[in-house]
Amino acid sequence: MKTSFRRLALGLTLSTLGALGAANAWAQTFPDRPIRLLVPFGPGGGTDVVSRLTADAASRTLGQSVIVENRAGGGGVVGIQALTQARPDGYTLAVCPPICVTAQSLYAKAPFEAAKDFAPVITMADLPLVLVVRNDLGVSNVQELIAKAKSTAQGLSYASPGAGSSNHLAAETLRMASGAEMVNVPYRSGAAALTDVMAGRVDFYFDTVASALPQIREGKVKALGVTGGARAVQLPDVPTMTEAGLTGFELSPRAVIVAPAGTPPDVISKLHDAFRQALANEELKQKMITAGAVAGGDTPAEAMAYLTGEAARLGKIIRDNKISAE
Repeated sequence: MKTSFRRLALGLTLSTLGALGAANAWAQTFPDRPIRLLVPFGPGGGTDVVSRLTADAASRTLGQSVIVENRAGGGGVVGIQALTQARPDGYTLAVCPPICVTAQSLYAKAPFEAAKDFAPVITMADLPLVLVVRNDLGVSNVQELIAKAKSTAQGLSYASPGAGSSNHLAAETLRMASGAEMVNVPYRSGAAALTDVMAGRVDFYFDTVASALPQIREGKVKALGVTGGARAVQLPDVPTMTEAGLTGFELSPRAVIVAPAGTPPDVISKLHDAFRQALANEELKQKMITAGAVAGGDTPAEAMAYLTGEAARLGKIIRDNKISAE
């Protein structure tokens, strides 16, 4: 009986070692074919532009093509669900939008959760938001905007491209901090929201710097404040929301590249090293700035800490304001 047990144990040990050896050998040859990078938004937006710049640079460091695939829908849900259903082999990645950290608070039954469904690779970019207003609103700074909202019977209107989006949560944070009446006008896309602000149909909007920068420079909208901890490199004359008088107002979304949970650590390490090298390139950094973003470059552990921390912080805003995507 003891002999049979020893044989069984030896067999299991050899089998495990064989599997580990095969996994290590496989990881050493990774990647041997193109990699998909899912972008959960349509083409042409700020996240898409930055993703394509990064994918092109990473293709050179990996020695394999990184192909951007747009999977728009549901405020990012469709694309991220496609990631969670992919094989955890490193050949399918996704750019995590804010829905990655807000879904568990927005839905009664969350379609995914950052802590259990993702294996972060690296933060690709910081995408700060900028508060823009229609040109004929008659305000030139954040305090004047708040005063205008308080003196308007029905309050001011703000655009948002989806419940629980970073744009929506920034506007709700402003409403709570100011105590002024503000009315949400939902849109199917950020592009449509910005278009209506430019047309004067909506009073203000928190857009990404990447998206709003051309319209700000052309004078089609007026920029009042940025939501990051520091002024945006692209808008040095625009104060932060804290500088504008709202202490502690900081909401700067990051685009984090993630793989499905269960992706081998050796593969994550290879991907991280390749993307980190790409993002450290000065030419890419300058292209990011031109596009309205700031290149990232943290570790997988730091990226996961950001995702789980934001899930808790933004989840509180969602619950306090009874925001739901259903």
